[in-house]
Amino acid sequence: MSDHTDNSLGPRGLTIEQQNEIAAIQSQAASQSMHSTSQRFSVGTGETALYVGELSPNVNDDILKQHFVNAKSVHVCRDHVSGKSLGYAYVNFTRPEDCLHALEKMNYSLINGRSCRLMISERDPSRRVTGSGNIFVKNLPASVDDKSFHDTFSQWGNVLSCKVIKNPGATRCYGYVNYDSIGAAERAIDLVNGTVLFGREIQVGHQIPKGEREPVEDTSKQKFTNLYVKNISLDVTEEELGELFGAFGRVSSLLIQRDEYNNSKGFGFVNFEVPEDAERAVNQLHDSEYFGKRLFVSRAQKKSEREDELRRQHDRVEKPAKYQGVNLYVKNLADDINDEILRHEFSKYGQITSAKVMKDEVTGLSKGFGFVCFASPEDATEAVIKMNGCRLSSKEIYVALAQRKEDRRNYLETQQLRSVSPPNNKRLQPTEQVKAIPSQLTVESLEAFSPETQRQMLGERIYSYLSDLYPQEAGKLTGMLLEMDKVQLVDLINNPKQLEYTAKEAIDVLLEHTNTSLQ
Repeated sequence: MSDHTDNSLGPRGLTIEQQNEIAAIQSQAASQSMHSTSQRFSVGTGETALYVGELSPNVNDDILKQHFVNAKSVHVCRDHVSGKSLGYAYVNFTRPEDCLHALEKMNYSLINGRSCRLMISERDPSRRVTGSGNIFVKNLPASVDDKSFHDTFSQWGNVLSCKVIKNPGATRCYGYVNYDSIGAAERAIDLVNGTVLFGREIQVGHQIPKGEREPVEDTSKQKFTNLYVKNISLDVTEEELGELFGAFGRVSSLLIQRDEYNNSKGFGFVNFEVPEDAERAVNQLHDSEYFGKRLFVSRAQKKSEREDELRRQHDRVEKPAKYQGVNLYVKNLADDINDEILRHEFSKYGQITSAKVMKDEVTGLSKGFGFVCFASPEDATEAVIKMNGCRLSSKEIYVALAQRKEDRRNYLETQQLRSVSPPNNKRLQPTEQVKAIPSQLTVESLEAFSPETQRQMLGERIYSYLSDLYPQEAGKLTGMLLEMDKVQLVDLINNPKQLEYTAKEAIDVLLEHTNTSLQ
């Protein structure tokens, strides 16, 4: 790489020959990109909507409308139970040219201090990108942000979406770029892989789907002789450290890392001749006290292994956020519905990363519910709207965004604390005379009545069902559930099984709260 750097216009840039080659290809790619863009906006109605990601939790519809002043409508997507923002939204425009202008001029603009990420909301499954235009970029400096990353890689084709992934405290990061064609992805790989960008030699390649990647080798079962030791007292010498580790076997080499003034940095490496001696030293010396400090002793990792471990740790932290808004809970499944059928039925709404019917561990029979995880939140949202209440095999299924058990319990606990039990556990008293109550409640049918009467009608329906299941607690349960959104209550009333499931969760919270109060 030295010839690239020496002949470039700047100390870290590309060579003049590289820049001329890229410029020629950029010109061709730009014309193709413009043609591709014009084609996408020439048909259909989906091209008047933008997906807006990376939103701050406090961004609401009003703030979004103020930011996109030319929008026809905006909608921040929220959790259907907690009401919390899912971190993304949709912005609809009247004309495709307004949508394109917003995409070009407002991508990565700041909304409440956080840069937003925009992309066309493509609703037609047959026109979605299949993944062949996705590339993976690594060895980026931590100073790179989403906008500079986007601006750089848009030189080689039309970028639908891109994102930089950063690990806290790391000096390097990696990112993903989603092009609208495999040709653009190939150009970027050919021209950028191994060159110096952002002051570093970066690697670029096709993004490999998780299911096709080679399994990570279990390093815990590998034999090793080289140990990493840290938290060493600064006045400890190599001789003293050698005596400590030499008690477990023959040490072939030992090193304490020192600065330019020969002062210890507090860590080093010990290499044994026999793996069993190294393993015994780890087991007995790790977390032991030595000269007033507790040693950290472990197998010395390669640089690539350390990076992989940091990435996995980051993924574990980010996983709940990653799957928020894309993982669906599907219940009331017929016994003959398996993973393949579930995937097939939901795949019409977008790319699915996993589909699983939960089964009894002993009998292997379906438990009647499962989960479907989409690659994008907008696909998941569409699937909820289109599939909830649909018939699969012999049953009508219930579909909603999946929630962690803790989130459901926290919500129900909040409602329990806010609710007030009706007198004597008796039925709610009507606030006005209702001459005709519809047999099938809908949100539209309730609008003809006052808010007080709507509450009474909903409460009567809920109480009449729960009184058979929980005679003593029906009143309090009704009060708790009436704190929920009206649309959700109508859905529960018209889906008795889901009402029973929600009531069971509520009764568990109620009993737990009662037991805690008595302690």
